[in-house]
Amino acid sequence: MSAWDQLAAFWLTQWDVHPDRSLLLAGIGLAYVVGLGLRGRLAHERVGTQPVWFLLGLGLLALAVQSPLHHLADRYLFSAHMVQHLLLTLVVPPLFLMGTPGWLVRPLFDPPWFGAPLIRRFGKSPAYTVSAFVVFNLLFSFIHLPTLYDAAFSNELVHFTAHAVFLVTGLWTWMPLLSPIPEVLPRLPLPGQMLYCFFQTIPSTLVGSLVTLSDGVVYQHYGVGPLQLGVDPLADQQVGGLLMWVVGGTFFLLLMTVLFFIWADREQKAEPGG
Repeated sequence: MSAWDQLAAFWLTQWDVHPDRSLLLAGIGLAYVVGLGLRGRLAHERVGTQPVWFLLGLGLLALAVQSPLHHLADRYLFSAHMVQHLLLTLVVPPLFLMGTPGWLVRPLFDPPWFGAPLIRRFGKSPAYTVSAFVVFNLLFSFIHLPTLYDAAFSNELVHFTAHAVFLVTGLWTWMPLLSPIPEVLPRLPLPGQMLYCFFQTIPSTLVGSLVTLSDGVVYQHYGVGPLQLGVDPLADQQVGGLLMWVVGGTFFLLLMTVLFFIWADREQKAEPGG
């Protein structure tokens, strides 16, 4: 049986349900739906297409942590783990933010809560954007150190916590681009968003290139697992590194291109006779 046949068979047969993750996903979905209903009635707000984005993000989060992809990532393939990480950091967080109405979360940042003024001042300072970039990317780079990466698999709680941290810090790093409450935690102006996207390509490029170009297996956890599926461990590592390097970097470059055309179109319309 070829490696592709084994992967197809694995995907078809390795479905199961983790009660803890199922409860967490259900809790997120229930809190969102109840919040929309209660807060929407109180604020007399209508819900448009935003729930579609949020539920799509929730579905992809379930795919990342409840499907055979999770088992492939945990036990066998570094490349599958990178797909999982890309979903948790590049896909799910922006969908969650796009699907969250500002009126739903704004009360969390309004007085009389004692921390609201401090958060609003923080949102107007350069530290807000710097922290949104640094916190995620520093943790992302740090966790991919071989010793820490392998150690995370020794304890399921540690591994789960690492994924939760990726998701939470992923939400934070997307705030300067997609903040649902821009009056509290503002979005960068479009030129700033383009520059922000460019800088976002650097950490994944550095880490991904180091992994891809390594002569040996960097992560011992994946030294044997790929062989059980007929996959060469070094080839699996190279594919995973390329996913981080090329896919992660290209994602932000494409987003930067889209932002450029939006900015150019607005500038043209703002000109006299535009």
